[in-house]
Amino acid sequence: MKELIDFTNCRQIINKYGGADTKKTIIYNNKYYLLKFPNSNPKKNKEASYDNNIFSEYLGCHIFNSIGIKAQNTILGIFKLENGIEKNVCACEDFTGDGWRLVEFQNLKNSFPETSSSSDGRDTSLEEILEVIEKHNDIKNNKELEEHFWNMFIVDGLIGNYDRHNGNWGVLVNDETQEIKLAPIYDCGSCLYSQLTDEQMEEILKNKTEVNNRIYNKPTSTITKDGRRINYYDFISTLENERCNEALKRIVKRIDMNKIDELIDNMPIITDVRKEFYKILLNKRYEIILKNSYEKLIKM
Repeated sequence: MKELIDFTNCRQIINKYGGADTKKTIIYNNKYYLLKFPNSNPKKNKEASYDNNIFSEYLGCHIFNSIGIKAQNTILGIFKLENGIEKNVCACEDFTGDGWRLVEFQNLKNSFPETSSSSDGRDTSLEEILEVIEKHNDIKNNKELEEHFWNMFIVDGLIGNYDRHNGNWGVLVNDETQEIKLAPIYDCGSCLYSQLTDEQMEEILKNKTEVNNRIYNKPTSTITKDGRRINYYDFISTLENERCNEALKRIVKRIDMNKIDELIDNMPIITDVRKEFYKILLNKRYEIILKNSYEKLIKM
């Protein structure tokens, strides 16, 4: 298990990143990092825990990387506040720079007025997302971006990401050459049941019905179809979308659950209960949502 890094004495600069979470911008090993803190003061759901989003951020990105989909480099560590309180944090490496800037899909969508929804780009209708990918003139390789979207969707289905909206995935653009390439996966803090406490996880593991509920029913995707959030199990297992099926074939072959279990076992800070919960739920989601669907698909 890796030793925890103390980011307290890293050079801090004025925060250059948006979003609602508590965060700092630091320089570590001559690179910019976004330092994410646990959000301990939820405003919407008082029963939910927001202390564990940093673990989801860390592990979600590492799972993407283990499958061969480039994701942001994430490091778990600690940071001591001025009042002496020590916080667990997740450092997320900045993948922009050297002329490359991030363009979120929301901005691509917003610059494509042919879609039927409002012009703010936030509508997550599957039909509109695919229309923008297919027809947007600024996208040089539409097929590559479409495959990336579906690859991301399949892995988000594995890790149970309930908040992959248009503002947390996209492309990198070189302002000098106008070259466009895929941005690494980032912002995975809403996967792996990040709002559950250790105590809630322990109770769920004792109840088969509750475990199954978190495989078959929730979380759902932020992406919508026919006005409703997509249920990962229903959508993937029915094999109704050809492009999704192609991604399923690509991704299942790359998944090594032993490697993912090892990632979890080597995580610092988290409890044995959380490790057990992650491994049980991920292995079940893999078997039921992805592997079973894949095996049914290749027999067709």
